Amino acid sequence: MRLAPVGRFFAFLFLVFGVLVFVAPGCGRTSLEPESLDGSTTPPGSCGPSTCPTGCCDGNGTCRTGGDTRFCGSGGFACSDCIAIGFDSCGAGKVCGRTVSDCSPQTCPNGCCTTEGGRDRCLAGTAGSACGRAGSECVDCAAEGRACDVGSRTCGRGRCDATNCDGCCVGDQCLSGRDAAACGTRGGQCNTCAAGQTCRGQISGGGLCEGTPSCGPQNCAGCCAPNGQCVTGADAVACGRQGAACQNCASSGRICAGDRTCQQPQTCNAANCAGCCVGNNCVIATTPQACGAGGVACRACGVNQVCNAGQCVAGSTCNPATCAGCCIGDVCATGNQNTACGNTGAECTNCTAQNPTRVCQGGTCQLPACGPANCAGCCAGNTCVQGVQDNACGPTNGQQCSDCTATNQVCQGRQCRDRCGPANCAAGCCGANNQCVPGFANNACGSGGGACTNCTQQGSTCNGLVAPRVCNNQQNTCPAAYGGCPAGTTTPVTPALQNLCTEQDLDALGTACQGGPTTATCVAARQVVAATNAACATCVEPFAVPFAELRGLYLCAAPFVSAACNGFTACAVDCVDDSCAQCVAASVDQCRTQVSQGGGQCSAAVNQTACVGPAVGNGQLCGPQTYGLSFGGWYRAVSDHFCGNGP
Repeated sequence: MRLAPVGRFFAFLFLVFGVLVFVAPGCGRTSLEPESLDGSTTPPGSCGPSTCPTGCCDGNGTCRTGGDTRFCGSGGFACSDCIAIGFDSCGAGKVCGRTVSDCSPQTCPNGCCTTEGGRDRCLAGTAGSACGRAGSECVDCAAEGRACDVGSRTCGRGRCDATNCDGCCVGDQCLSGRDAAACGTRGGQCNTCAAGQTCRGQISGGGLCEGTPSCGPQNCAGCCAPNGQCVTGADAVACGRQGAACQNCASSGRICAGDRTCQQPQTCNAANCAGCCVGNNCVIATTPQACGAGGVACRACGVNQVCNAGQCVAGSTCNPATCAGCCIGDVCATGNQNTACGNTGAECTNCTAQNPTRVCQGGTCQLPACGPANCAGCCAGNTCVQGVQDNACGPTNGQQCSDCTATNQVCQGRQCRDRCGPANCAAGCCGANNQCVPGFANNACGSGGGACTNCTQQGSTCNGLVAPRVCNNQQNTCPAAYGGCPAGTTTPVTPALQNLCTEQDLDALGTACQGGPTTATCVAARQVVAATNAACATCVEPFAVPFAELRGLYLCAAPFVSAACNGFTACAVDCVDDSCAQCVAASVDQCRTQVSQGGGQCSAAVNQTACVGPAVGNGQLCGPQTYGLSFGGWYRAVSDHFCGNGP
C-alpha cells in the first residue's frame, strides 16, 4: 500500500501529512561504551579468521580494514606491510602489488602477475584472491572456496562451500556463521555485520545480518565506513574516531596520524627513521626486498642474499632457484615426505604435526582419503564429517554423505527427510527438530507451517484465538501506543554552503537520481561519491529520501522556518516512527497512514507541520514543483545549496 500521493502535498499547502518516515535526531538511547582502538567488541590479541573475516590482523592482534598499504590483507590472516616486502600499494582485492611495464618472472620473481585497469601488476601472490609465485598468472583460490598456501603459493586442496559447510567460509575454513564478526550461511563467504546489526541464526545453519545499521558516536569508538560498519579508524584508507564517517587519507597523499586524523606525512630521513625509506614511508623491519638503515633509501638485496641489520649479506643456498623440492635450512629435501613436504624451494612443512594429521601428496599436505577405515561419520568429498548437517548427511560408516538441500529436505536421524512447512504442517507450526506440532503450546506457538515461537521466553502465552496464532505480547503493537514527543526534539538545521561537494559530484547525483533515490542508478551514483568524496556523501545522504516520505523536504525547509516549526516536524516524525516501529514490513505503510490521518494518534502533530508550506512552495529552493517534480533536479539544487558552494 503506497503512502498518501505527492499530489495531495501540493493541494494542501504543498504538503502531504499522510506519511512520515523520518528518524528524529536525539532519540537514540544507546550509551557510548568505553573506547577501544578497533572501535569494536573484539579485544586486541584475539584477531583471526573468525573475528576478522574481511580484514587482517596487525602485530598487536587488532583487526584492521586490510586496505592500508602498511596493513594489507584479508581473511583474518596477518597483515602485510606492502612497502617492506617490495610493493608500493594495497589493491582493491586487499593484496600488495606494484605496477610493472611487463609482468614476467624477471620483473615479478616473488609474486604473481595480473592485469588491473589495463596495466600489468605484480602482486604478492599470498592472498586467497591472488595466489601464485615466480611471475606466474595469479589464481583466485577464494572463488573456488580455497585458501592460498603461503609456502607453496598454490590453492589448498580442501575447499569450503555449500556441499560441506552450513555456516560461512573464510578461505577453506568453515565457521559457524552465527557470529556478528563472521556471519553467513550455505557455504558463502563470511561477512562482518555492521554496527546496529545482529547475526540471526537460521534453521538450516549459519546466520544472516539483520537490523538497520546505526554506526555513529553512540556505538563506535573508531569511524563508520560507507557500508555502516564500525572500523578501527587507524588506517590511511579509513581514518577517524568517535563514530564520524571514515576519511580516505591515502586518496590525497596523507596519512592517518595517531589521533586518527588525516595529516601530511613527515619526510622520511635519518632523524625519524632507524630503518630505511621508501618515499616517505619508513621501513623498520627491513626485508630482502627493502633493506637499509639510518634513514637511507631502501634497496633490494640480490639473489641468495638476506637483509641483516640493514645490510645485504649472503643467505641460504637453498632457494627457489636451486631447489625443486623444499628447504630445511640450507638442505634441499625431495619434498615428498610426510615430515618434509613442499616444492619450488619453499620451506618444508611437517604434515604429521598438523591437526588433523595430513599426508604429503604432490608437495602439499593433504587429508588422507576418507572412508570406512578412518571415518566414524560420512565423507563429504575427502573430508570426514559428523553426518548430521543438511548438506552433509549420512550414517556412521564412512560412506559418502548426501546433500539433503538438493531436494529441499533436512537431515534428521542421519537421513534426508521432508522439511516441515506449509505443505505438510498447515494446521500447526514447525519446531526446531523439524517436527510438525499443533502450535497451541506456550513454548511452541504458531500456525501455517511457520517456525514455532517460544512465548514463555518472551514472558507471554500463546493466543489460540487469532489467525495466524501468535504470542499475546505480539498483539496491539501495530500501531503501538505513543508516550509523547521527547523534550527538545527538533529537525536539525543544516549549514549552508559547506563546499564539501564538487560540481562533478553534484552533476553525477542529479543526473543519476532523476527517477528517485531508490533507483539502481541513484544508489550506484551515491556509492561512487561515498567512495571518492566521503564528506560530500555524508552531507547529501540525508536528503536522498522520496518526496512522499517528506523527511528530506522537512530537512531542507528547516533553515527557512521557525524553531517551533522544526519542533513540530520532528515530533510528527517521532510519533509516526514510534507508533509503527513494531509492525511487520507488510503493515508499516498502512500503519503510517492510519496514525497520520482521520483522527489517528499522530494526526494532531502532523497537522501542525503545515508551517513548512511556504518553504516548500513552487519557486522555493525546497519545493519539488520548482523542479517540475524531478527528484534529480531537486536533489542537485538542494545538495548544492547545503553541501556545495551554492546558490
